Amino acid sequence: MSAIYMVLSAAAIIFFVKAGLLRGIDHIANALKWSPKVRGQVTGYATSVPELVCLLAAGLAGVWNAGLWNIASSNIINTSLMLMAVIFYRQFKDLLSLRFLDELLFAGLAIAVPVVMMQWEIDTAWYLVPLLLLFFVVYQVVDRRVNTPSTEQDATSEIVGNLPLGLLLAVGASIAISIAGYFLGTSTAVVVKQMEIPPAVAGWILGFVTSIPEMVTFFAVYSTAKKESTIDGKSDTQECLDNLAGSNMSNVGVVYPLGLLAYLIGSRLLGS
Repeated sequence: MSAIYMVLSAAAIIFFVKAGLLRGIDHIANALKWSPKVRGQVTGYATSVPELVCLLAAGLAGVWNAGLWNIASSNIINTSLMLMAVIFYRQFKDLLSLRFLDELLFAGLAIAVPVVMMQWEIDTAWYLVPLLLLFFVVYQVVDRRVNTPSTEQDATSEIVGNLPLGLLLAVGASIAISIAGYFLGTSTAVVVKQMEIPPAVAGWILGFVTSIPEMVTFFAVYSTAKKESTIDGKSDTQECLDNLAGSNMSNVGVVYPLGLLAYLIGSRLLGS
């Protein structure tokens, strides 16, 4: 029965992300005239909601390693999916631009950090909470200093968004995703224990599921640019790379330390 809950919860997350969260962000971005960069970053942060809920649920359910591997594998899968979209739409040349160097650097660092933590067996050390939060702040500061505002015309700037509807969709979808993510994390914990699945394997399964929102976004951005004949510009790649860097960095610099803090506090309370 837990396996069924796991599948249903994963399907619910995919549905609410695509039909609610991303649509809501579209309306908000168009209403507020966000640049492709801001739009990509906000989407990246928003699509990290499933990882946050899964990490919290898995950790408090006693399978912290599965939640940890969810973070590590999700960042690896996100990057692989981004490369797939770039190759499919033949935009690989954009990645050679120095304009995108910091996004690529931070997306790569966000893959290396959790792997190093697991290798050194320090993934539950309390001092990681402030250090990783500081890492995310550094990313924000560097990103703002290195990247100057783009003067390239955004193809979606003529589209008028509905701000109230966008907020309603985004908030409602986030609540639904949080509920589904809780069931996904707890049901995964039960499946891991009952079927004796290695936590790393369960984490990779969770990582694939929680990376589907990013995949939808990457391909949707390039598909829209192709339909509007703006794919030869760099706004589409800017949005996708900021989505990737924002998602990977929020996984490591926000989701992981908050999940670790909740795990350490929960373990202390349950232990006492």
